[in-house]
Amino acid sequence: MIVIPHTYNHRLIIGSLVIAFVVLGSYSYLNYDKLEDYTSYVAQEKKLLENELSEMITRYDKVQVDSESLNIKLEQSKFKIKRILDSVKTLQPSAALLDLYRSKIKSLQKEKEEVLGLVSKLKKENERLALKAEKIEQDLLGVKGVRSALKVKNKGLTSINNTLSKKIEDASHLEIEELNAKAVKRITRKRIVSTDKSHKANKLHVEFTVSKNKFVEEGEKDIYIQILNPNNNVIADEGVVLFGKQSLIYSKKIKLDYKNEDVNLDAIIIADVDQPLTEGVYFVNIFYDNTRLGTTSITLQ
Repeated sequence: MIVIPHTYNHRLIIGSLVIAFVVLGSYSYLNYDKLEDYTSYVAQEKKLLENELSEMITRYDKVQVDSESLNIKLEQSKFKIKRILDSVKTLQPSAALLDLYRSKIKSLQKEKEEVLGLVSKLKKENERLALKAEKIEQDLLGVKGVRSALKVKNKGLTSINNTLSKKIEDASHLEIEELNAKAVKRITRKRIVSTDKSHKANKLHVEFTVSKNKFVEEGEKDIYIQILNPNNNVIADEGVVLFGKQSLIYSKKIKLDYKNEDVNLDAIIIADVDQPLTEGVYFVNIFYDNTRLGTTSITLQ
């Protein structure tokens, strides 16, 4: 039987403990190193997430749109991002939790791109509409300019038309020429003998020519002869004709079949027995409708 000395046993135990301490120390050192690397990784990831979320919020703040529905979408997305950012800042996240946040951020980024795409599309549409509105405004200004020019031109044409209408209206009346009137002493088969002596005359002879006028309609026309004595009374009163609100007392009425040709007319007006011709000036007027075509006078002694 072999007997091991106690001193040897103590050395063996001490050696084993030393080895155990060395192994435990090495393991603890390695674990501490890994823990420190993990903590650093989590802190770094947390910072990156905060920066990324802050940048997304800043991007949203810079976006301005007039669409109420898009503004609502922007505010909803921005609210989600702020809530995640607050969680990342206040909590002590782990790698697993950071991965979860990273997944949510990807979803929010996709949502952000969709919203910003709608904003960009709306902006382009607004620019297109603005250009279209500008073109319409320019076209409208052009139309207004043309309308203004046409208005001025039309005003000028209206003035010209009124002038021409007035000229045509003036030209469409009958006209007479060579109006002559004489007191008559006697009438023979060959000629009418005139006189300027009132006591020798009891008749007046009026003659004139109705001129050719292409602006006057053909047809029957009533020509009226009015003779006023020195007392301004109508001699040989044959009646009254009305022209609207105006009236005319006439001495003789001649019916003319007008055919746009020169027509020579004459008439003998016999003084009334109870109103013989006297000394003075007699005025002879020729009327058609309410228009006086001509006038002349006879002076009797």
